[in-house]
Amino acid sequence: MRVMLDNSIPGHSQLCDWAMGPQGPLFGPVYGRYEVLGIRRKAPDPNPAFQAEIDCLLTVGRLIREGRVEAFTYSELDCERDNQFIGSPMLDALAECRIQRCPSAVERSRFLVGRYTAFARKGGKRDRKKGLDCGLSQIAFMEMLCDLTGEAVSQIVSWRESLGLTEFEAESFENLSCFQQICRFSGSIENYPDMFHLWTAQRNKIDVFLTLDNRMANIGKAIAKSRSVSFEYPTQLLRPSDLLRILGITRPDPMPVPQNRFYTLTELWGDCPRARFALFRLSPRLPGTESTAAILSVTVTPPPPKSVNPRTSSPK
Repeated sequence: MRVMLDNSIPGHSQLCDWAMGPQGPLFGPVYGRYEVLGIRRKAPDPNPAFQAEIDCLLTVGRLIREGRVEAFTYSELDCERDNQFIGSPMLDALAECRIQRCPSAVERSRFLVGRYTAFARKGGKRDRKKGLDCGLSQIAFMEMLCDLTGEAVSQIVSWRESLGLTEFEAESFENLSCFQQICRFSGSIENYPDMFHLWTAQRNKIDVFLTLDNRMANIGKAIAKSRSVSFEYPTQLLRPSDLLRILGITRPDPMPVPQNRFYTLTELWGDCPRARFALFRLSPRLPGTESTAAILSVTVTPPPPKSVNPRTSSPK
């Protein structure tokens, strides 16, 4: 199954926070009380239903590493991610997942060029309230696409070589009415970037757009029920629990870390090669990286002791 990951997924996939806590009994009764840097599981979300969706991400990550789910991202999601602070991936549900890239339905850089800081902006209410220049933003570009008439689209397609459009992008312009329909259905220009993500997923024949955003998931359900929107490909807009249900998984993987347990860095990295704490390794979550290990093992398997022959061993 092919799945595009909304930025709300990696934004909540890091399930632990840095914290200060006692060193523990390893350093004796006196020094064990001294506080050191470590990690502790994040406090649960006040909304139990939302927390249940976050808990499903461990299983989603495992499915990606096992190859049962192919994960995708693309350039407009990159721009959104550059405006977010995600932090160090400690207990990252998506650690060592291979996230592939797909082309944007239409590359914004074909029509808008400028400083990346301005280019990466959403151009929504917050940016406008700050008085920022939103001429290169996502919403400005998507409003332009929504305003194009059929005659204008035909002219753009005829100028494809001059504009540097790929065949895929030219076909997207011929399918532009689908994007315009779902934007009108979304009810606000603030939702245009999410509708563009959905349209890009449809153009790339991706089965699921996965999100934790309840607003977007509800819009997706309403669009799916509507007869006024015609789709080129039936991409579903789902939450993690919905995805697991479709794949026949009734129970998500258990969390390997208790809620109030503090872990020192010695515990985490000392056991990393051979124990459950392999989940804590600081692995990059970059598009195109290959999965190198199954890191969801929760059973500690110590290596067998080395046998030493006293006759052949040399003294140090």
